[in-house]
Amino acid sequence: MLPQNNIACYIPPSDQEEPLRRLERRYAVLLFALGIGIYFLVNVHRVAVPGQLFNELQRDFSMSASAVANLGSVFMYIYAATQLLVGLLVDKYGGMRVLAAGSTALSLGALLFPLAQSVPMLLCSRMLVGLGCGAAYLCLIKETDRLFSRNFAAVTGLVIFLGYSGGVVGTMPLVKLTALIGWRACLMTLAISGILIQLVMIACWRCTRQPQIKKGSISLKPYLTGFRNLNNLRQVFSFAANFGIYYTVLTVLGKKFLEDVAGLSAGVAAVTCSLMVVISAVLNQATGLLCTYTGNLRRPYFRVLNFFPLLALALLLLLLLGPGPASQKGAWFIVAFLLLCITSGFSPITNALAREINPPEATGVAVGILNFAAYVMVAVFANLSGFVLDCFRNHATAAADGAVIYPQAAYLTLFGLLFLTAAGTFCISLTMPETYGRNIYQGKRKIVSILGRIKLVLQE
Repeated sequence: MLPQNNIACYIPPSDQEEPLRRLERRYAVLLFALGIGIYFLVNVHRVAVPGQLFNELQRDFSMSASAVANLGSVFMYIYAATQLLVGLLVDKYGGMRVLAAGSTALSLGALLFPLAQSVPMLLCSRMLVGLGCGAAYLCLIKETDRLFSRNFAAVTGLVIFLGYSGGVVGTMPLVKLTALIGWRACLMTLAISGILIQLVMIACWRCTRQPQIKKGSISLKPYLTGFRNLNNLRQVFSFAANFGIYYTVLTVLGKKFLEDVAGLSAGVAAVTCSLMVVISAVLNQATGLLCTYTGNLRRPYFRVLNFFPLLALALLLLLLLGPGPASQKGAWFIVAFLLLCITSGFSPITNALAREINPPEATGVAVGILNFAAYVMVAVFANLSGFVLDCFRNHATAAADGAVIYPQAAYLTLFGLLFLTAAGTFCISLTMPETYGRNIYQGKRKIVSILGRIKLVLQE
């Protein structure tokens, strides 16, 4: 599952400080492990709401599809905006300080959501959860660099894997638990788990030293570099759009589509979402190794990750337009969803490209922009999904449990729009240069030359 995964880049230590003593280091590692526990819960929250609870929320609050989708999009907008700030904050204050503040916002939002009695309260609590979730991953990367600099890549991979385990728990297991105790009790259990982890972190805090706070003010100027780089913009738009398609299907409408149109049970639909997360986690480990053993090639892999959304959406359209009822094609719909999730399994490639097409000193900024754009696209596509479904509300039917079942034409329209987006991004991916593992940044001079040519054309 990406972009937070797409920021697994090296962040150099700020200052050379006195090494931690043995006991201090043990407590620092314990704090780090508790931080991974917070990141585990972050992934549960990202996947669970609203996708796995779409029908329950729509029924209990009499919400439209757009209103339910807004619970996902408002989270993603806040989460995305946070990425542009957290990288700067962790460099100044250290990873654990920022994580402590972020986890406080996460716990408060997670506690308020199951207690909410109105839609505005749901939205406010999801904004707090998005703010807290957005801080977790970069904070752990900063701490990984401080505590495990010699094994940075291996520990980063472990952090990603354990975080994705939370994404698995947020699908089928959460759906099963919701069926047993209800969605409010289920989410309250998550909130209490986060609070307990925080209490243990507080108990360990004074037993170890945190890095010194750097002097000077925080500036957003470094981010201008990435927005002036044409190659970076190609990667940002093409990957972010396709990741947005995948993650919107996973976290907003996928489970509901499999129930409404494909005729699958809630359990089978949830298992499909779980498989999407598992495949993504495994691919993120495998593609890095494969890329290393194929001469550090980047372009073929980048084209592949942009091709699979196009293939998956084409298959979905064919299944919806083909003869026979869609409810008899459930297995093929699952195949299409699993093809779609492949696009999120190439974090090592996108990380490497961000490092190699941008100035070496701006790698963290470049990947922050990539992560920001990816989650903005998730929010945009979540809003689009709700809007399209609401356009067909007059043709929807009501299930026995009160859930709204949208017609097949609604999903056909939505997947058609997403297919056109995927076709455009695949064409953009064909223009990406090959780096062979080397830094090829010449963005500023390239833009200057292009502007010069435009000026000559206008003068003529």
